[in-house]
Amino acid sequence: MGWEKKARFVSPSELEERRAQRPSGIADRYKIEAFDLFCSYHLGVTEDGAYKFQNIHQVAKRFGVNAAIIKQLLADFELDPETVIHSAFDMAGAQVDVMLAPEGINRIELARELYSEFLAAPRKSRNWTKELEEAARDNERIFGRR
Repeated sequence: MGWEKKARFVSPSELEERRAQRPSGIADRYKIEAFDLFCSYHLGVTEDGAYKFQNIHQVAKRFGVNAAIIKQLLADFELDPETVIHSAFDMAGAQVDVMLAPEGINRIELARELYSEFLAAPRKSRNWTKELEEAARDNERIFGRR
């Protein structure tokens, strides 16, 4: 894709250390962990280990806070949509893995593996113009010219 050469690997321990250096204090105040937020907001893992899509308001209700606090924590933990979209981590694939996990698979344990992969995934810059052009070419190839 071209971003592989520019991506800088950030180890999970380095990322956790960076996060610890700039906390807002909200996570401590409300006792919300990054992993728990990742599970519920991004992967749809419920408290009992089931799957259910949850929007920011539902996640906030789960943690007993308002949506603004969840939004701030997503930024503090570098789990916000902007960070996720600039990660090489396949979030859509991870969401499908959790959603379609077969009977007997512990979604929370699966989420731990996925969280480790997310933390280890390099960050990338995106060339939106190039991506849109490629998508337009793909659409034209598949559906024909308009």
